[in-house]
Amino acid sequence: MILYFSATGNSEFLAKSLGDELGDEVVDLFSYIKEGRSGVFESDSPFVLVCPTYSWRVPLFLSKYLLTCDFKGSRDFYVVMDYGDSCGNAYYYIKEDLHKLDLNFKGLYGVKMPENYIMLFDLDSPETNKKIIAGAKNEIGNIVSYIKNMENFPEKKVGIVGKFQSAVINPIFFKFIAKDKKFYATDKCISCGLCEKVCVLNNITYKKARPVWNGNCTHCSACISKCPVSAIEYGKKTQGKDPYLLSKILED
Repeated sequence: MILYFSATGNSEFLAKSLGDELGDEVVDLFSYIKEGRSGVFESDSPFVLVCPTYSWRVPLFLSKYLLTCDFKGSRDFYVVMDYGDSCGNAYYYIKEDLHKLDLNFKGLYGVKMPENYIMLFDLDSPETNKKIIAGAKNEIGNIVSYIKNMENFPEKKVGIVGKFQSAVINPIFFKFIAKDKKFYATDKCISCGLCEKVCVLNNITYKKARPVWNGNCTHCSACISKCPVSAIEYGKKTQGKDPYLLSKILED
């Protein structure tokens, strides 16, 4: 069973590609998390979690959610994470979580995907992104091979920088940087409510027909990326930038 969370399409692409190659069920965790439903997941085949890297770890809200779930059948659990820079020492933290669930951690496999964090970074060119996606497609074959053979993903050595990123920068990032005060809707807003619907943490409500962010943001970028009229900005950081959505790249 392939379980995934995706805000801008990168993890969804990997999850569905793995599902096609493995002939396995693919489950989107978005509605489970948004609705506060603890999942009871049963599979004879290994579980595979596919998710983005947020500040060099599995998204914190996703780690917390997994600990509320019940996994039946197979005890083997693989993790596939897409990243823009690296996974840091995410291996260590998700391993600890899965051990708490009495699951057999089969390793973490990092896959580079296009940068999507426009609140801090500029996006790469469409040509560069297409090359990155082509490389990710090649990685899918390697991942499938390990899973089909019931082999552990190879463990990569993590240096002091990666450990520092996950252990020190991650909590600083979520305490001081991943804030929502700079989000706002421009006059292009059509009050469609989609940003509220795509917010996994239910952080967006409406006041006077405009979205309001309420202080519980993980910077997933879903609201900016999925706005149909590009009406959402993050301070001056996103002004003049096209929002990132993988489906737009794949359509070209």
